[in-house]
Amino acid sequence: MHDQPDDPSIIASRHGLAALLRGWWLRVEATGQDRCHATLGGPGLRAVCTTLSRAAATAVWIIDGTTCASPEALTLRLQRGWPPRELILVDGVVELCDVEAVSSAIEGGQSPFDVECRTLIHLRTGEDTMHIEAADPEALDTVAAALLRSHVARCLHVSPDAVVEPPLDVVIHAREGADMLLRPIETQVMSTSVDVGLARTDNAPAPTTLIYDRTTKTWHTD
Repeated sequence: MHDQPDDPSIIASRHGLAALLRGWWLRVEATGQDRCHATLGGPGLRAVCTTLSRAAATAVWIIDGTTCASPEALTLRLQRGWPPRELILVDGVVELCDVEAVSSAIEGGQSPFDVECRTLIHLRTGEDTMHIEAADPEALDTVAAALLRSHVARCLHVSPDAVVEPPLDVVIHAREGADMLLRPIETQVMSTSVDVGLARTDNAPAPTTLIYDRTTKTWHTD
């Protein structure tokens, strides 16, 4: 049995009602046989890139014309040039001619998928959002996993490194290919667990709950 959660009025007074209502979200715009598109508002770009890098271990990032072939290089690149505008994840070895072709395509208004067949992910960053174009729809669930991990860390006031990322099969089952909205007001922090409500739109309550067990550091559906 879970402990009783904090009273919402206490949370509101501690963090402000606006913070409770402010959501992090993943909005699916299109899915198809070739590519899928979505927009993300929420965790830092670094968390998303790190998660995608782990999912495609042999891939190389091209960030605003610079290659990053290791997690250390990725971290250093993001620290030096913030915020980056265009990030492309390519499967395999990337040479200078590949970087030039991708950069020229982007400057000409093309998608990097049109000139580099090994492209896995294309991220375009905005002020508060990130647009995602992916060859594999599962990439959206990988991003959703990073979103969930960062959301729980935010609610616990800890680093995302202190929270275990949910397995993809749990995320796929919970998200069911639809949009995902996470709000602190629909997340209950207990001493032994965090119950995360997954809403679909701003105007409807969360129909699905994911539970993060703080003791065993495992995820499961309610």
